[in-house]
Amino acid sequence: MTRITELELAQLVDELGASLVLFARQWCSCPDDALQEALIELVRKETVPRSLKAWLFRVVRNKAMNLARSERRRSHYESSASGPDAWFEPDKGSQIDAEFAAQWIERLPDIQRQIVTARIWGELTFEQIADVVDRPTATVFRLFHEALDTMRQKMEPSTDPLSVTDRSNGRNRP
Repeated sequence: MTRITELELAQLVDELGASLVLFARQWCSCPDDALQEALIELVRKETVPRSLKAWLFRVVRNKAMNLARSERRRSHYESSASGPDAWFEPDKGSQIDAEFAAQWIERLPDIQRQIVTARIWGELTFEQIADVVDRPTATVFRLFHEALDTMRQKMEPSTDPLSVTDRSNGRNRP
């Protein structure tokens, strides 16, 4: 395939834009900039990469990491750091407590957080994620399921009727 067309680029942004921004948000507070830089790099390429989705996730990650380094340097010199954007936008109709879920996603090890984000919101295959994070596919699969198990255990109420976790204040109550 040759260069990407305007129509293909627009379709790609519609399909993956939000997932890529969410993925970049793990590293920097300006994930839109990371996506924009990655798209500029894609437009400048003579040929479209073989696995375009995986290529985009890898490049967005690298751009976000570079932006994060710049932010840390700037913050160090300006002594005013800003916090990262929220993981989720509030949805009053959702049955999942977004704030609670976001806290547990943030507590995952970096590699698991990357894998979960790329799989769920990026809809990448395990093979594509393996290419993005530079790990074997079997390892990516295992880490994904370990992360889900960890989150599921933390989000589900205890099966012990004498110890029920009150998620509103994080304390156990009898």
